[in-house]
Amino acid sequence: MELKIQTSRTFLDLLNDDRIAILQGGTRSGKSYSAIQYLITKALEERNVLISVVRKSFPSLRISAMRDFKSILKQWDIWEDENWYASENSYTFDNGSSIEFLSVQDSERRKGTKREYLFIDEANELDYEDYFQLSIRTTEKIIIAYNPSFATNHWIFQQVLTHPEAQRYITTYRDNPFLDDTLVKEIERLEKTSPSYWKVYGLGLEGVVEGLVFDNVEVVDIIPEEAELMGYGIDFGYTNDPTALVSLWKTAEGILFDEVCYMKGLLSNQISNFIRAAYNQWGKKEVIADSSDPRLIEEIFRNGINIKPAVKGPNSILAGIDIMKQHKIYITKSSQNVIDEFYSYTYKKDKNEEFLNEPVDTNNHAIDACRYISAFKLSNKRKNYGSYTLSIR
Repeated sequence: MELKIQTSRTFLDLLNDDRIAILQGGTRSGKSYSAIQYLITKALEERNVLISVVRKSFPSLRISAMRDFKSILKQWDIWEDENWYASENSYTFDNGSSIEFLSVQDSERRKGTKREYLFIDEANELDYEDYFQLSIRTTEKIIIAYNPSFATNHWIFQQVLTHPEAQRYITTYRDNPFLDDTLVKEIERLEKTSPSYWKVYGLGLEGVVEGLVFDNVEVVDIIPEEAELMGYGIDFGYTNDPTALVSLWKTAEGILFDEVCYMKGLLSNQISNFIRAAYNQWGKKEVIADSSDPRLIEEIFRNGINIKPAVKGPNSILAGIDIMKQHKIYITKSSQNVIDEFYSYTYKKDKNEEFLNEPVDTNNHAIDACRYISAFKLSNKRKNYGSYTLSIR
């Protein structure tokens, strides 16, 4: 059987012999749709290959790549109901090849699975550890796709674009032959109404991230010799989220954060070992922790760690952010996960696309750890604790 299909420039780009194909593009450039087309052809042409399509959350995956996949197979008139396994969210072709759809959580459960092809849609939503674990289990080709609406110190730019086997392809809405004229006009309006959005979503180029919570951040090489260690902050995670441990330093110019640990799957004794290693290198100071898991705090305390729960309240997040923003913030260049979070942590938008005074609750594990120790050590209330001003007349 032969199929004659209409393709885009991106599909042709994917036919090149690249180990890692990086699809950077503006909105509606067709990069994800073309990637699914390409993967279907690989499944049809090659026997017994496993192809994984991954996104951060499964609900987002279901209404994007999975929907495109089913639509394409039906359009090509090769969809077979009995080949779709709903419990596994996978489709097996008659030649034994399969395409599976996974969230990051699903991929964690299948960590030992080897695949031939991997496609990560909206790859900037993942952290580097997620990407690394998926990539080392992929034997043939890796495809990642994203809009470049994040800072250039993101792991995609720093650790994937620089890979010797990686090739980047930049596309725009003009490269999408399936796009309706109405959408074309709407995208082109951005050139006049929002030049920064036009650069990212129209031209597919890196731009300034709008709505950043922290715009006073600078990356430095090392912790200055004169810096004073103030303490440690920790945010707990396990399966889906990492445990983030940071140290806070006071410098002549502001405050500095250094990443101690950023890992998934850590138990209390392993966390305690990371803290002891920091004690041995930098010195013993208080550790202020995520208060949502008192049992874990107690276990770490019994391991000889001076750990205390962070004080939380209705406005504790904004209050902690405000305390941090009162200082110039420095981050050591080795603290890649902390850097990634600070440069992508933005405020929410309302239905009118106006920014709210409320940060998006995602990709903020290290930031939460920074906030816990900052609120504990730098708040004016704590500085004045135990003092009283008496006026004598």
